[in-house]
Amino acid sequence: MSQTLAFRISLGGALVIVALTLYSLFAPALVPCGTPGYNPVIAEELARSAADLAAIFGAGPGACRTAIAAQLNVITWVDCLVYVPAYGAFLLFFFLAMVPRDDRAAFVGFVAAALAVIGDYIENICLFQVTASPDATGFAFALLPWATGLKWLALGAAAAVGGMILLEKGRDNYPAALACAFALLGTVLAMIAPPLFGPYVSNAVALSWLVFLVVDVRGVLGRVSAMPQLEEENGAG
Repeated sequence: MSQTLAFRISLGGALVIVALTLYSLFAPALVPCGTPGYNPVIAEELARSAADLAAIFGAGPGACRTAIAAQLNVITWVDCLVYVPAYGAFLLFFFLAMVPRDDRAAFVGFVAAALAVIGDYIENICLFQVTASPDATGFAFALLPWATGLKWLALGAAAAVGGMILLEKGRDNYPAALACAFALLGTVLAMIAPPLFGPYVSNAVALSWLVFLVVDVRGVLGRVSAMPQLEEENGAG
């Protein structure tokens, strides 16, 4: 596979993510039955106790719980069928495109992205079970933190590796690398203290994805790098 083709496939996945993100901005907001304090989707992912679930689904069965459960199930299905494949393609093919620059780091990033996808699907299986019975904190709820942790930490690791690949080529890449490092920091903090940092974990990862998106666009346009310093070095070679 050529580097340009890998960039194109990665960019295609990124554009699907952008489309879904834009749609979510204009879609009606989810109304939880309690007060989780932030997005119910992320709140359910990062739920660690019965009280966390009650903040989303309420204290018992009712019309509100039925409504929020149905909405969350739709979102989880979209995640399974569209979002996860899209960001999987975005990240996996991004790192395939990075192989000519640093094959070892690209391999690590590829593995991290693959682990994130696997973790996300395990997480979604758990979420279906938790949403169906939010009062019964059984095996699915016990497994959820591990699956969620695998997903977010792997996404953070992939971001950091991508930043390291850019950083190898010059100081002009420091801002991009810093954004990618911030993604790793954000995911680690969110796993340590979900109520405090959970609301910001998606934004932290999104910073690194914006960097990768710029790299993809420039790669598709025939430029090997997203940064001027890299272009100069490649042109000199």
